[in-house]
Amino acid sequence: KKTFQGPFKACHDVVKPSDFYRNCLYDVCMSDGAKKILCQVLEAYATTCKKQGAVVHDWRTPSGCRKQQGAGSASS
Repeated sequence: KKTFQGPFKACHDVVKPSDFYRNCLYDVCMSDGAKKILCQVLEAYATTCKKQGAVVHDWRTPSGCRKQQGAGSASS
């Protein structure tokens, strides 16, 4: 977040990360740092960015979030 570099950098001007960031902080803190919550927030931001036409690079590898099999994987 500090440098705004990384897999989401092309999206920051299209979809402001501030709401996602605040929600992530709250949700992760309330769940004792649950990685599952972090991954869900990153997935939501990536999906929103892509819907707005922004390029999102691989965020799963640096975050350690694996793609969930089955649930919600229908392609459009």
